Amino acid sequence: MNRLGKTQLAILSGPTVQARESAVNDTISSFNFFVASLSNFFFFASLNAFSLLPLYIKTLGGTESQIGWVMGSYSLTAILGQPLAGALADRFGRKRFLLLGSASGMLAAIGFAYSTQLDARFVLFRILQGIAYSSFYIANLTLVSEMVPSSRRGEAVGLFGISGLITIALSPAIGEQVIHRAGYSAFFFAAAVAAAACLLTSLALRNLSSTPQAAVASGLASLIPSARILPPILLALVFGLASGAVFVFLPTYATQAGLSRIGGFYIAYSAAAIGIRLTCGRLSDRWGRQRVILPALLLMGSGTLGLVWLVSPVGLLVVGTLTGMAHGLLFPALSAYTIDLADSEGRGRALGAFSTAMLLGHALASFTFGIIAERFGYRLIYLLASTIVMTTFMVLCRTRSRAQMLR
Repeated sequence: MNRLGKTQLAILSGPTVQARESAVNDTISSFNFFVASLSNFFFFASLNAFSLLPLYIKTLGGTESQIGWVMGSYSLTAILGQPLAGALADRFGRKRFLLLGSASGMLAAIGFAYSTQLDARFVLFRILQGIAYSSFYIANLTLVSEMVPSSRRGEAVGLFGISGLITIALSPAIGEQVIHRAGYSAFFFAAAVAAAACLLTSLALRNLSSTPQAAVASGLASLIPSARILPPILLALVFGLASGAVFVFLPTYATQAGLSRIGGFYIAYSAAAIGIRLTCGRLSDRWGRQRVILPALLLMGSGTLGLVWLVSPVGLLVVGTLTGMAHGLLFPALSAYTIDLADSEGRGRALGAFSTAMLLGHALASFTFGIIAERFGYRLIYLLASTIVMTTFMVLCRTRSRAQMLR
């Protein structure tokens, strides 16, 4: 065949080849999205089980402030580690950090299984879990954000997050049963098995896109993201503070109030968060991020305030539903908002900063609210957390109104 014939054949076959390549890429992306979601499920099935760790610390004679320090050491580690993890994930690839995170989580869970006295090992193992979270979560979330167009980013992040939200209900509920029937050691070993499943699942990811070398240099040149992502960072800080107040101290608060089981709270929280993501997942893509963030803040503030009075089985269901709805709306909108504002080559770094802000709020809640609860009681910490969220809501409303007036 002459050169002209080859050229004509290439022209005729070009669209078909491109269509096939596009179909193959879509198949790989769908497969990777499924694998990323499944590995996310196993990882958080292990990690969210440790919301029951305060009960074990209490069993060993620990105080509220010790609970705060042990639980907060995890958040503090992730605060320091996530910006670095985000930049290094941009440099070395997502999959390596998925494997590092799942392996670290498995080792930490095994370590807790052999810890029968409250000592420095608890802090060390929580630090290891902080490293696990920093490595795994930022790499996985960045990976998912790169699979979809910006017009569906909020929806994709929301659907992906369902795999983790399910474990908020399942892990504590199943964990309580394991503890009551087989003890804490079996509980920690079960968490280690879930982390091992995450490790094996992550190995199945394939054909991941590489980061351009220019992006690598940019990612390592500075761990500090662009100033334009400051708004979602500050909102993530407030969200983390309120969530930390709820999740860190609720188990011991409920026990003090005479409730032996709190699994209903986690089920309500998870069901509400999943339900609102399935039904309203595209709202931030269609209406804009801030139009979804505002009502989500109102829900979070209301749910947190409810813990001042609603300490009963039915009350916990109400609080779990309100705060779960807030999470289901707020987290995908804030994540997508952060990615929207970030440079394309620094998404890992930007998401690292976003998640760091959330955990900083969580750590502040653990350390400061633990001391306040020990001296003045639990109700005051939930009143303070709600006040902070409601104040943020009002400031954001006022800022938004001023911006619209200036247009």
